[in-house]
Amino acid sequence: VEDAFQCIMQTLTDAQDCIQNKWDDFKTKRSDLEQKMNEYNLSVNGHKRVSLCVGGTNFDTTEETLLKETDTFFWAMLRSGQWQPDDKDGRYFIDRSPEKFSKVLEYLRDGEVWNLSRFSVDETSKLQEEFDFY
Repeated sequence: VEDAFQCIMQTLTDAQDCIQNKWDDFKTKRSDLEQKMNEYNLSVNGHKRVSLCVGGTNFDTTEETLLKETDTFFWAMLRSGQWQPDDKDGRYFIDRSPEKFSKVLEYLRDGEVWNLSRFSVDETSKLQEEFDFY
């Protein structure tokens, strides 16, 4: 009986050690994954990722894109170090039109100017105001 008891105790000890090792491996892998996720959230293709909430609509881009043009709203805000994300998700809030901002962001991303003839005079004027703001 004592030999059987010792055998069971050894089996339980071995199982406990195995479980502890697997738990430690899991914690290490989880930590590594969380670090990789944080790094991904901070960068896209090696550039610092920036999340914006413009008029309630979320936009994700890179700092490089926002800083393509100097003497801009983004240049002043991002380079000042004073502009901080407004929410727990790390988004910067801008109280402007998301529809118009999407056009500004398109321009910053690819540098192309659209054919404005497809816009009305009023739309062109409002779009110009938005570009002037940024």
